[in-house]
Amino acid sequence: MNERIHKITDTLFFIQRGWLNGNHFVQVRPDVVLVDAGYLPDWLETEDLINQTGVRIEDTHHLILTHSHCDHVGGAADIAKRSGCQVSMHEVDRHFVNQCNDWATWWRYYGQEAAFFPVHRGLRDDDILTLGGLDWQVIHAPGHGMGQICLYAPDTGWLISSDAAWDGDFGVLTTRIEGLDAPLRQAETLARLARLNVTRMYPGHGPAIADGREAIEKCRERIAAFIEEPGRMATDQVRKIMLYVLMMHGPMTRNEFENRLTQSHWFPEVSSLYFNGNAQTAFQDNLEYLVQRGLVRETESGLACTLPS
Repeated sequence: MNERIHKITDTLFFIQRGWLNGNHFVQVRPDVVLVDAGYLPDWLETEDLINQTGVRIEDTHHLILTHSHCDHVGGAADIAKRSGCQVSMHEVDRHFVNQCNDWATWWRYYGQEAAFFPVHRGLRDDDILTLGGLDWQVIHAPGHGMGQICLYAPDTGWLISSDAAWDGDFGVLTTRIEGLDAPLRQAETLARLARLNVTRMYPGHGPAIADGREAIEKCRERIAAFIEEPGRMATDQVRKIMLYVLMMHGPMTRNEFENRLTQSHWFPEVSSLYFNGNAQTAFQDNLEYLVQRGLVRETESGLACTLPS
């Protein structure tokens, strides 16, 4: 079996992706249940990985989405169309997706590729979902996304943390859409997760984490620093989205990259709010940091992100 596919229980698989595609979960029986659906342009690869667990997209009974961002919902429209499955996500995201609001979902703000789909059920805090023979508690986890959820299995201490918590980091904070209090809500989410008896954690990106509680505590230290110094939060946003843009559209020359950013909704706005309106300096300084860290390389064909997609 593909090394990215990990068997968690007799009926549940964890599929580890990169950074452009969120991780997935597949329940293979008694009904086919999927959690998250990757990025739209990579949908064929996503489907192939899901098929390798022994199921077909057409047999999907239930699709659970942790939030509405493009790297987690890319295949949702195709899955829903081909299978007629029930689609569930938090009631906040259900509201905006069913309204085809491409601003609340971030798609238009960041220039991402995605397609709308019907959402049938709006999940609420403390709802219970059965997955892989376990009962999972729905935890509303705003901060990174207004309708983000985590799933927690009290019997094992396992946490599907989506982008609320990775190993010492978390998804980008977009205050223009999520609100200026997004870092405060992120801190509240992490405080709530820290009160759980978390053992193993399955983040939205990256490998499974053996010590989930330690990872959450590192996240809490990071968000505290962001709240204390908002400039650090803005720098984190610029660097992460620059990497995503290169993964989505690269390789490209420095001029092409800078032009794409300056013509976007997000980059001039973040530069105005946090970099004294100097978009050119924000671009140059953060790009040099990414190059020096080895996260971006420059070749004859242009700039390219070195992270796995």
